[in-house]
Amino acid sequence: MAASSKLIPTPIFYGKRAWPGCPSIQQNWSLPNSIILYIAKNPSSSKVYQILVRTCKFFFETNPIIITAYLDTCKNSTKYRISQNQNERRKCSQNNFECCIKIDLNMLSTKIWITRGLYIQKRIQNSITTIVQKNFRFESFHLSVAENDIIFDDLKFLVSSAKRVFLFENSIKYKNGSIVMLDNILGCLPTNIEIFWFDFGKDVPMVNANASTMKNILKLQNLENLKDFIMYNCPGTLSVEDLSVFLKKFENTNIHFDFKSNISPEYKEQLDYLIDTIIESDVPNHFIAYDGQDAEKHGIMLSRFALNGLTPFNIPDEDEDGFDGENVPVVDETESDDGSTSCIAFLFNKIKNFFM
Repeated sequence: MAASSKLIPTPIFYGKRAWPGCPSIQQNWSLPNSIILYIAKNPSSSKVYQILVRTCKFFFETNPIIITAYLDTCKNSTKYRISQNQNERRKCSQNNFECCIKIDLNMLSTKIWITRGLYIQKRIQNSITTIVQKNFRFESFHLSVAENDIIFDDLKFLVSSAKRVFLFENSIKYKNGSIVMLDNILGCLPTNIEIFWFDFGKDVPMVNANASTMKNILKLQNLENLKDFIMYNCPGTLSVEDLSVFLKKFENTNIHFDFKSNISPEYKEQLDYLIDTIIESDVPNHFIAYDGQDAEKHGIMLSRFALNGLTPFNIPDEDEDGFDGENVPVVDETESDDGSTSCIAFLFNKIKNFFM
């Protein structure tokens, strides 16, 4: 592209900051301006956008975006930290996140484009809404959200391109304030979803009292690519009969249901029957856990259960082959009061320690 000598005024964006060295120069495009504008506004990928902005300032002026692989909320702060690969995140973590680039999204005049992972803690007010408003696009990425108030429309936007979703003790509601049921949460996941971890937390109103939740989940058509499906603090209102059907339907999926400590003796009896069925079937990677269960049966299921080497805060870079296991926590057989063990309970404790 040949550039004319005609100078145009400094663009009024990004705090009216002038370009270093010289002002912008009007370009004489070989394509119609309408096509160039469309390309600028609709880059096909983050890599293409980066090539465009390196080629000409016009593209950043027209559509200013900051691209980052990872966006994490900073602990005890109103800022976020950005990093471009896993090694950078690991190094930053080892240095108590002091070496990361930190930004305040409320002061940011550009859009952001997250390509690999988004990790949101509870410590920044309106963090979900702010990220949705500031975001230009997600690529196939990893989402972890803990202890947040989430509007369902925002959640649908966040998970739209996610392959791995981790939701811990969040309050998920519609705009009118009503609670979103678990089947609707699962129903909004994309068809390429591979990993889903969910912690109900203390309150579990997202399960229908009439036990229709699991029946509705069984009707969903978007979960066929699941590799790991893990739910923690499950309530005693989930239909055990439908749980059994779910386990059969997803025979090749790693499935773990860990139940709340206050489930009734009658419900525990139903779970015991399901546990016996799992053990007798010899199907691996199906695991049911609750406080006070038979330690021997618990051990049998645990010996057959293996995760894919993934935690909510450790995922491979785009060009890595398979999951990166360097920082995967060692899964100890942490004993409960009755002598039973739970690898998932251990991992969830690790997760919560990360957030605190």
